[in-house]
Amino acid sequence: MTGAAGILAPELEDLLAVVAEQAAAAAADVDRNARFPAEAVRALRETGLITAIAPRELGGLGLGLPALVRVAEQLARRCGSTAMIWAMHQTQLACLVRHHPRSAVLPEAVAEGWLIASVTSERGVGGDLRSSRTSLLDGAAGGLTLEKAGTTVSYGADADAYLVTARRSADAQSGSQVAVLVTREQVELEQQGSWDVLGMRGTCSAAFRLRAAFGADQVLPVPFRTVAAATMVPVSHLLWAGVWTGLAAEAVRRAAGAARLRAGTDPAAEVPELGRAHAKLLGLRGQLGAAVQAVEPAYEAGREPTLGLGAQLNALKVAASEGVLEIAQLALQICGMAGFAEHGRHSVARILRDAHSAPLMIGNGRLLAANARTVLLSRGER
Repeated sequence: MTGAAGILAPELEDLLAVVAEQAAAAAADVDRNARFPAEAVRALRETGLITAIAPRELGGLGLGLPALVRVAEQLARRCGSTAMIWAMHQTQLACLVRHHPRSAVLPEAVAEGWLIASVTSERGVGGDLRSSRTSLLDGAAGGLTLEKAGTTVSYGADADAYLVTARRSADAQSGSQVAVLVTREQVELEQQGSWDVLGMRGTCSAAFRLRAAFGADQVLPVPFRTVAAATMVPVSHLLWAGVWTGLAAEAVRRAAGAARLRAGTDPAAEVPELGRAHAKLLGLRGQLGAAVQAVEPAYEAGREPTLGLGAQLNALKVAASEGVLEIAQLALQICGMAGFAEHGRHSVARILRDAHSAPLMIGNGRLLAANARTVLLSRGER
């Protein structure tokens, strides 16, 4: 379904264009009203792109990492919130198909295009993905229950299922975690506060208290540390970087249009900021492409990344999340008031606001500290 370097086959490019058109048409309203991009998600279901990462034998598209990154980029150029929702969902779906392929709900999840949300954040753990306060408890008829206060549950009110992390038992250590997929019918949701934020407003990532009762067979059969290392972290970092690269590319395109219009009859007019933005975009794309190429063999083989590869992924996340902000700010300088405006073909306001979320998604300080430890352990050789 894909060609060299992750270029999609023509039929998939056509499907992607359909979704992108739906996303673009609603993007301003989604942002203005901080509402879920229902039109774009409906198009993702209708085209099958919502199951892009699922294997073909399960009814998915079976796309590889290069193609998935391209989809993330192209969606982000039309609507950052739609692209981020798609990227986060692909990450949860990948965790399910790779680590619980015999799940009783998996065939239905793929066939019906379930949208899967992540409930890995939790009040009281300081943003540490590998730590939980919530634990699994015994329920009725041999089942299990849990109750979790998620600090950010993206598209929680609109999800069909939830991948939730918790301690494996009440007496387990905070890092002894499992992941469980619970369906909407098994969940009681209580939203905690509103979602009125600077950017990525359509992701609707409010805090939720989640209570669930479910069967023991819904718990992924491998420890969450394995799920996170082998799948969740690589896929999320690559697809998030794809989203941020798409935002950056669209900002450069709009800036180039504004500069061309301002130059009028002098197409050679000097706009050094545009050259700088383009150079940063090329660097970002190069780092993302190198990371995809490095991760792909381990990912396809189901292996956990090495220490060095993990550091490369952390570095990508930091560079992409900071780079998209720098590029969007340069684009604003080039576009001037036309870029500052909320509407118009040279507006970069929404792009810039969306970009401000990037450094906050897993704090960059935490990732840089982890990489510093890697450098010290390897005596600077990585």
